[in-house]
Amino acid sequence: MVRAGRAVTCPRRPALATALLVLLAGCTNSSSPANPTKPRRALDTSAPIEAMPHLRGTTEQRLLGFLQARYGGRARLEGAWQDQWEDTEVDAQRPVTREVCAREPVHRDGRARTLLAVCQRLEDAASVEPGRIDLYALQVGEDARVPKDTSGVEQLMALEVPFRIIAQRLQAQYGQWGAPGTVGIVGLGPQRDAFIITHPWARRGTTRINRSYVAMHGDYLREVASYRDHLDNDGSQDCDAERSVCEDAHYNIDFSTQLGSNEAVDGFWPLIVRGTGQDCAGPFQEYHRLIFDPTLRAYTVPDSLQREGCDTP
Repeated sequence: MVRAGRAVTCPRRPALATALLVLLAGCTNSSSPANPTKPRRALDTSAPIEAMPHLRGTTEQRLLGFLQARYGGRARLEGAWQDQWEDTEVDAQRPVTREVCAREPVHRDGRARTLLAVCQRLEDAASVEPGRIDLYALQVGEDARVPKDTSGVEQLMALEVPFRIIAQRLQAQYGQWGAPGTVGIVGLGPQRDAFIITHPWARRGTTRINRSYVAMHGDYLREVASYRDHLDNDGSQDCDAERSVCEDAHYNIDFSTQLGSNEAVDGFWPLIVRGTGQDCAGPFQEYHRLIFDPTLRAYTVPDSLQREGCDTP
């Protein structure tokens, strides 16, 4: 994948003839690769926020144009596509399957935006390798419609309605075996929309499922909370009678999350988390009320909701 380059804009000319020549010639990006058949470099978190080429049409058409500008001509809004991912750690190309795994329009402060997630599953991955997710908040401009009797200059200016990336979080790592888990979009407050990422981890007969929230905060997409959604060791044997280590005892715990509907802090509602099931010592229940901390720019999550086993962080 190529790294996202500088925003490219067409120069405005005062003369109609010059403007039409610019329109016919089109705008080029000097950062485009000389060899279009070469696999595109992987995007990374240093890619700048930019205005994409001036895409016309419906929201669907603009989103597709955005995807193909970022990921190549195979990208699509529905269904998966095959691609190559440049693994910079081993300096090699690897096959990857990409797909849009979450997409939803949101309206905040009188503006229409689209939250978009692109999931990337690495093929032939080891168990410890996470999948990758690219997250975007996009400002979709209005359709560039102009009256039929307008001049060529006005038509050229109408093409300059931007399609802007408000925020992005690229190559976020979740899950294992090269698969990133599942992604959804929820509201975390009156004016706070977030991606919710559910990603499992299994090893040596134990399974844990994590719940992570990535929300718009300021001009950034931030991970504002991450904690357990499930814990069990159903695949391992019970410990011997002579052993009393807690992790070896049987446990199977589910956690449920609800949003508080009042007392929002910095626009974020409380997260009400309840745990029920079998702990090492027997049946158990627990309750947590997670409050957003503006100084941390995240929810305060207790160690017990980040533990590895029965009751150990």
